[in-house]
Amino acid sequence: MKITLLGCGTSVGVPALGGLGWGRCNPKNPKNRRQRSSVLIETNHVTILVDAGPDIRNQLLDAKVNKIDAVLLTHAHSDHTSGLAELRPFYFAHKSKVPIFSNIETLNVVERQFDFLFTKQSGSPSYFVPPMTLNKIGLGILEIGNCSIEVIKQNHGNIDSLGFIFNKKFAYSTDVVEMPEVNFDKLNNLDLWIVEALRDEPHEAHAHFNQTFHWIKRANPKKAVLTHLGWESDYDYIVSICPDNVYPGYDGMVVKV
Repeated sequence: MKITLLGCGTSVGVPALGGLGWGRCNPKNPKNRRQRSSVLIETNHVTILVDAGPDIRNQLLDAKVNKIDAVLLTHAHSDHTSGLAELRPFYFAHKSKVPIFSNIETLNVVERQFDFLFTKQSGSPSYFVPPMTLNKIGLGILEIGNCSIEVIKQNHGNIDSLGFIFNKKFAYSTDVVEMPEVNFDKLNNLDLWIVEALRDEPHEAHAHFNQTFHWIKRANPKKAVLTHLGWESDYDYIVSICPDNVYPGYDGMVVKV
């Protein structure tokens, strides 16, 4: 299983607009340039995308992705969903609708915002076919090709997000500030855990470094990679505070498990 961290930034990325720029990050280090968070999972049979934010076109071009078998959405925030329309060419090329999977709360938001992707509209051109389908999932096991995915619930401030565990080897947990106790048995002793750690200071919707390091110590993965890194968090600084076998992520990072 090949995992590509397409983007490891926050909702504003690094550098950010509005005068924030590079924040505390060294602009000379290319690993500090961060697009919005997304990850790609490839097995011998399927290619699965988790989240599709506003950078997704360039991310998938860089990763040379020609086919997507499924898209999993962690939650409905725009930095994780606003690039869905960019995935239309996968239907044009393969004439197979791209299935979008998430909980009902997220699907309801996505359907309102991108109705034309799922249902033929009265004003649509005659040649246009809605290129995607909506698929509701709950907690538990989701099977996509030869990939068995356990769906877990995470707290993300005033909403919940979804985490995903692939083939009991790799887990992806972003946009999380409280990890329910029931999840730790499922996250225990993985080969790889990509998990959020925004910055040093606590945040009401995102885990900070010490909090995430505590989770990693409990789950004891062979390797952990930090994602959803803010403009407050310089790459080399993160390296200096990481425990053994914990590493800051960077856009384009590839790990095989």
